[in-house]
Amino acid sequence: MPQFTSKQRSYIRKRSRHQEIDPSESVGELNIVPFLDIVMNLIMFLLATSEAVLLISQIESDLPKIAKGRSKGADVATPLNLNVTVTDAGVIVSGSGGKLAPGCANVDQSRSITVPKKGPSYDWPGLTDCVARIKQQFADEDTVTISADPQVQYEHLVAAMDAVRSRPKDKQVLFPNVLVSVGIR
Repeated sequence: MPQFTSKQRSYIRKRSRHQEIDPSESVGELNIVPFLDIVMNLIMFLLATSEAVLLISQIESDLPKIAKGRSKGADVATPLNLNVTVTDAGVIVSGSGGKLAPGCANVDQSRSITVPKKGPSYDWPGLTDCVARIKQQFADEDTVTISADPQVQYEHLVAAMDAVRSRPKDKQVLFPNVLVSVGIR
């Protein structure tokens, strides 16, 4: 057997001694702290991105208000209560007096569509012209309630909002206060 120096023997003893391992290493658990750091950064990024998108796609509208108490009948004139309902067949325009007939000239008690579709698409300029006629008779009114049937796509509801707010060709403001309601007829 070879002879080792005392320095070599102490080196071998150090290296061959049984060492106690750390408890976290003995169980075999994974260190998930770096993973959690990445996940938190992703969550913050997604929240910041979604907030920016929500600010861009905001549509200004109000819900109808419910009045408390009674008003005096002599002081209050009959309000217009203009309602625009978007359906699969076209657009129904109604007010306190009833539904408007096609052409927006007369009140009609039947279930007719005021502004029917032109083929597969809605007639938004026709709706704007109809609402402009109403605005000529009720110049002080500035509120309209828009609703849609459940099967109507959201983009058509937004297009109806745009059609009743203003007339772009002569820059006439029609009904700038748009209320959104459920699609009940």
